[in-house]
Amino acid sequence: LVIVITIIGVLTAAISVGVMKAKKTADIGTAKTACNSIKSATLLWKNAHPDLDCPTVDQLKKEKFLDTGFIPKDSWGNPYKVACDVDEITCTTAGPDRKEGTEDDIIVPPPEQPGR
Repeated sequence: LVIVITIIGVLTAAISVGVMKAKKTADIGTAKTACNSIKSATLLWKNAHPDLDCPTVDQLKKEKFLDTGFIPKDSWGNPYKVACDVDEITCTTAGPDRKEGTEDDIIVPPPEQPGR
C-alpha cells in the first residue's frame, strides 16, 4: 500500500509540473494574441482619428474598436499598454514576473534583435 501511494504521489508531482509549464505557455500565447488584437484595433482607431494621439485600451473598448468583453489585463493581472510611434504601434505587458523591463515582458511586435 505504501509503495502504491508513493508511486501515485510521484506521478502526481510529475504531471503537475507538466501542467504548470503548459499553463504558462498558454498564458503567454493568450497575452500575445490579446496584444495583436490591441495593435489591430489601434490601427483602425488611428485611421478613424488621424489627428489624435495613441488611444488607451479602455478607449478602444469604449469606442467599440475592441469587444466590450475584452479584458484589459493579462493572465497575471498586468495592464496592456499601447504606444504609437510614427510608423509602429506597440503593445506591451509586464509578463509572468509582473515587472516591466525584464526578459519575460511581452512585446508585440517583438523588438529587433542585435545582429539580425
